[in-house]
Amino acid sequence: MTGARLLHRIIEVTVVVLFLTGCASPTIPHVQPTGQASTCGGRKLSILGVLRSTDHGATWTSLGNACMSESTIGAVDPTGLVFNGRVVLYVVDIESLGHPTPQIIYRTTSVDGVNFDQPQPSYTQTRGMVDPFVLGMPGGFFRLYAPSDGEGIVSAVSSDGLVFMREDGVRTTVGGMPGALLLPDNRVRLFLSSGGITSMISGDGLNFTEESGVRIPAPTNTIVDNPQPIHLADGSYLMLFSVHDIEHHGQPAPWDFTEIRLATSTDGLDWTVNPSVIGYGGTSCVVEIPDGTLYLYYVNRDP
Repeated sequence: MTGARLLHRIIEVTVVVLFLTGCASPTIPHVQPTGQASTCGGRKLSILGVLRSTDHGATWTSLGNACMSESTIGAVDPTGLVFNGRVVLYVVDIESLGHPTPQIIYRTTSVDGVNFDQPQPSYTQTRGMVDPFVLGMPGGFFRLYAPSDGEGIVSAVSSDGLVFMREDGVRTTVGGMPGALLLPDNRVRLFLSSGGITSMISGDGLNFTEESGVRIPAPTNTIVDNPQPIHLADGSYLMLFSVHDIEHHGQPAPWDFTEIRLATSTDGLDWTVNPSVIGYGGTSCVVEIPDGTLYLYYVNRDP
């Protein structure tokens, strides 16, 4: 990720903080499905909204905002997976973005999809990072992909998903906001934001070759990004992504206009976009638990 692109992302997430702390007023209503707001008890109410679907993404119910035990970070840019029956989220701290401090990706887990334990550092580096993605790999290990300021997309590995170690080199210098799928033949397809959503393919998860075409094109006067693909239990694929209207870039509340959308695929290469808009909000991710229920996490300025 270039310095300019990282700065743009930092500005966007800073806007969310301004709204959450009351330093600005919304220009339009923030539309989300209604539902029972979560109560945190002794936990801290985070700025991550939670939506749940029990019909494969056709309809969604709001569960309010996620709760995090003893959390002192502002969790944003979530990416998730399900491991040992628990929802695992990897997030960055909004408070550290743009500051000359070590950049940390945190890990937090939940048994019910709403109440999370205390976030723990999972990967640390000196360069700025946003928008991580963690993928389960053959053999039971995990690989983290993240845009690193001034480098491009870098990767780190972990045997247990708890602590990641940086791998040598850079995976690609093209595009940002990575998402990835492990295909049935153990190849890795890396999805990248570059106006629309493009892809690269790799036999080892490290050395990638660009694939032709665009996986999800951007409609006129929009930017499509934040690819968050998952392999569903029924064998099909689902991708969460965002659509930004260029007209609203630079306005006080850019995420009031950011659409959260879904696309589906049978092969992970050709995607069909669902015409429905799930809601509006910041960078988001989706996971599927063993009973087929989907949980969606997004930056929500209205906890």
